[in-house]
Amino acid sequence: MTAQPSQTATLLSFPRPRAHIGAALKRHRLPEGLAAMLARESEGFAEVSAYAALAYALDQRIAAAPLDLERARGILLVGPAGSGKSTVAAKICHAAALVGRKTNLARADGALGLFRTGTNPPDVLMVMEADGFNPLNARAAAAFSALGDIPGVETVGVISALSDAEDIADLVAAFHFRRVIVTNLDRTRRLGALLAAGTSGAQLAHVCASPHADEALETLEPGALAKLLLDSPAH
Repeated sequence: MTAQPSQTATLLSFPRPRAHIGAALKRHRLPEGLAAMLARESEGFAEVSAYAALAYALDQRIAAAPLDLERARGILLVGPAGSGKSTVAAKICHAAALVGRKTNLARADGALGLFRTGTNPPDVLMVMEADGFNPLNARAAAAFSALGDIPGVETVGVISALSDAEDIADLVAAFHFRRVIVTNLDRTRRLGALLAAGTSGAQLAHVCASPHADEALETLEPGALAKLLLDSPAH
């Protein structure tokens, strides 16, 4: 965890970092409430550094929780059509093979039945891709939320960084995702959707900055994420 903020810090202690952080959050098109929250929490940090102040605020709100591919039994990838589930599935299989796991990439509708009946191979990591859906479909949210109760299967939300940040916040909350993977970081300069996904009740498992299966799913620590936010081009 990052060092605790000084109790004596005031807004006048670091006006330049405040302006830098505020401009960055606006540039990344965060929902107003989330931007205000991060700006407020960064104000109490005594270091005269926008990077340290924003990293502290992010550390309070975003929990990194990488997938444990050595122990996982079933991973169900759920996300809107076009969110990048197939790319994530291929990357998970590649990464699991590197740690010596056998994997099986399967459609969710058939593979989930094996877990329901307890007939899934115990030594195989089953990576399942659910059908895409319209994120505005309330019935889809109810149906996919129920899949999280199948023993041995973890439902992981797949979110595109190209999405609208407020829509993503609503999606994560509606589907009750416990962990999310954010894709398409290589195709956008704005990270509002990423921040919305990681601050709406889900832990941030990984981010994906490449469509190639042999390029790893990455993790983002608060300091690295703060640097991405603050150093992104203005246009």
